[in-house]
Amino acid sequence: MFKSVKMLLLGALAFTVMFVGTVANAATSVSWLSPADGSTFATGTNVSPTGQASGVGGTGGTGLDLVLVIDVSGSMGGANMPAAQAAANALVASLPAATTSVGIVKFNSWASPNVPLGLTPVSTGMAAITSAINGLSAGGGTNLGAGVQAGAQTLTGGHTAGRTMMQVVISDGYGSYSGQAATAYANSGIVTHTVGIPGHNVSLMQTIANDGNGVYTDGNNLAGLTGLFNGTGGNLVGLQNVDVVLPDGTVLTNVATDGLGNFTVGPYALATGANVFTANATGTDGTTATSTLTLYGQGATTVPEPGSLTLLGLGLLGMAGARARARRR
Repeated sequence: MFKSVKMLLLGALAFTVMFVGTVANAATSVSWLSPADGSTFATGTNVSPTGQASGVGGTGGTGLDLVLVIDVSGSMGGANMPAAQAAANALVASLPAATTSVGIVKFNSWASPNVPLGLTPVSTGMAAITSAINGLSAGGGTNLGAGVQAGAQTLTGGHTAGRTMMQVVISDGYGSYSGQAATAYANSGIVTHTVGIPGHNVSLMQTIANDGNGVYTDGNNLAGLTGLFNGTGGNLVGLQNVDVVLPDGTVLTNVATDGLGNFTVGPYALATGANVFTANATGTDGTTATSTLTLYGQGATTVPEPGSLTLLGLGLLGMAGARARARRR
């Protein structure tokens, strides 16, 4: 059974008040991730296709390599650190486990790649990812540039070929930055999104997102931060909505996505022949994108039962015997 996720106008207005997102170099994109386009299954097989959409492009490939770059400077003490940890855990829990790896990079006045955790498959390493997030503690200064650079190095050092590379920078502070996100995007195609929580430098976080072809989000409302990260209260990628047209013509409006625009539809039972799924995405800037996925249902070949084969054999022998008698006459 399919359910359309419908947004009430009041809820949409509340989201606009709580979180202000700025989209950089907007170009909405949407891609199907699995199964592979053109795959063939037995007719009647139930499939649950997965896809990814974004208001700033950067979707596609065979999955996602993601690094969460989290500020652990002294100002993150108090309510900010627990809120950031809860949001990070919510995001990871909502990601498609089979096609995603996550790394955690902490930064204050310094940062190092893979500290506390390099890219780890969500499917097998959820405990390690959660432990790395929950083990963060606040202290020291703020060097945003060092965090962005360490996040990029973590991505390139553990990248799975064919996947999209992305980092999300979470910070409440003012700090040094000198174009590291622009370098990461230019050299490796790494998209950098930023989330500013209470006390952050708005213009600096916007600059980092712009440099990294990502989205800046004002997350000053800590109470709603978890919903923003897991997709139940918005998203981090400048996405307004995703609609999907199923092969039988059914339209699913406002399909649920996680905080990074990942979505799943189904299960859907494939009919014989071509089954075309169409995803239509709209960004917060009004731009749109469409992607189709074609899966083929193939009818099973009927195999005669052993008893039928025996009867067929006896019949053929009988015919052969009749022909032989006719020739002797």
